[in-house]
Amino acid sequence: MKWVLFVCLVLWLCVGRPASGATVQVVTEYLYPYQIKNEDGSLGGFMTEVVHALCQQVGDVPDITVMPWARAYQIAVTTENVLIYSIVHTQARSPLFHWIGEVQTDPIYLWGLKRRFPVQSDALMLLKQHRVAVLRGSNVAHYLAKQQFSNLKPLSYEEQLLQMLEKDRLDLVVGTEETIWQRANKAGMDFNTLNKVAELTELNTNLSIAFNIDSDPKLVARYRDGFAAISSNGKLAGIQQKWFKYVQVAKQ
Repeated sequence: MKWVLFVCLVLWLCVGRPASGATVQVVTEYLYPYQIKNEDGSLGGFMTEVVHALCQQVGDVPDITVMPWARAYQIAVTTENVLIYSIVHTQARSPLFHWIGEVQTDPIYLWGLKRRFPVQSDALMLLKQHRVAVLRGSNVAHYLAKQQFSNLKPLSYEEQLLQMLEKDRLDLVVGTEETIWQRANKAGMDFNTLNKVAELTELNTNLSIAFNIDSDPKLVARYRDGFAAISSNGKLAGIQQKWFKYVQVAKQ
């Protein structure tokens, strides 16, 4: 009897589980609509679905922890085999990570209320005294500080940005047309009351998925192959079509 139980256990271990089935530690932040908290408390969003599709492709299970960006970034920089998303691939960050894949995003703008900023400007120097909300430790925060914006308002989370804008607690917020449109819909705010104030052309880059630089090379290779697979087999395109409705709806 013991021998039968032993054989059953071995068969379950060898056959009953996925071939890979490893748990991969993942860190991220809330960033609408890329990483969002669903009504049931679970984590959703466009890039979250991309990461789940990627992990499914390679046969692993993601263990995702959501935290403020500065903390997530520090963990990803210092801990091997940790995956981070959504991260912008900058020159300074390039040697700190293994870059798995990137997803194209739309241009980034400073946005304000149309009644206060009726026209778009190309002169960032005229906006440097305004109160601008930035995510603490983000690439946007570093960029605007370098451009000598003197009234930055660092936040850990971005859920209340547009409400703060309406109440004149902020002058400007940062986002793409898609993200601002979705945030306005979520907040019950008329998107047409907002206006693009200036394009942050140097920040126009893609969102990436990356592993800590000391991660297992075989792990990194599997995920790069997995990302190439979901990019070519239509899974990534299907997720993009599901999430990005602005072009299809707002411009009709």
